[in-house]
Amino acid sequence: MKEAHSLNSKSIMADITQLESSGKYREAIDALQQTPTYDANYFYNLGILWGKMNQPGMATAYLEKANRLKPHDPEILHNLKMARTQFNQQLLNQHSELSPDAASNQFEQFSDRIQSDEILGVMGLVTLIVSLLWVRAYLKTRNITKTFLKPSGWFGVFALIMVSAFYGIYKAGNLHPPAVITLKQPLRSGPGMNYPEITSIEPGIKVRIMGTPVSVNENELWQKIRYKSDQTAWIPLSGLLPL
Repeated sequence: MKEAHSLNSKSIMADITQLESSGKYREAIDALQQTPTYDANYFYNLGILWGKMNQPGMATAYLEKANRLKPHDPEILHNLKMARTQFNQQLLNQHSELSPDAASNQFEQFSDRIQSDEILGVMGLVTLIVSLLWVRAYLKTRNITKTFLKPSGWFGVFALIMVSAFYGIYKAGNLHPPAVITLKQPLRSGPGMNYPEITSIEPGIKVRIMGTPVSVNENELWQKIRYKSDQTAWIPLSGLLPL
């Protein structure tokens, strides 16, 4: 297990490690959740512990969050891939009507693979390179029209269009942000227990958030989600882990 660097006490982490070594995974999870840090290591540790409890859906949910917070980490990616494989097999064995990411369209699936800081960094780099090419061409010609008619000018325009298109796809794909289910629960036709049950949903399945939560009473928030490409439902907000 990775060390959760931001835990307030080393003794707490030592206790969790000892519980894990003793095979007391449920107790280790409870202890870890008593001191949440909400960073990549915290969610990674939860994912590993749920995986050791043979709960690939829960493992997938928390490893997805860890991967979102710390993309390209080889250890997280390796364990996430294994958890996804086991989860897919579990859903097949259960003949589930839902797949792990049936809610996302192609734009959203593409967007989920892009990190906002990465695409902004690429946009900044391309803009800098294009600006330098245009300045260089202008210093040679001293003519704006000729500058843009040169190959470097056309390349710059094309590069900016391509990067802007990728950014537009990223933004469009995040109009309905992704989240993962963390509790097995029924999906309902409206916000509240009094609405009819549509189907049930397993932990680890990715859904898309539709709008803002609705307060049913002082202690209960319900969230509308899309769980298939063309089907929506409501669940308690407490059963969702936004990515």
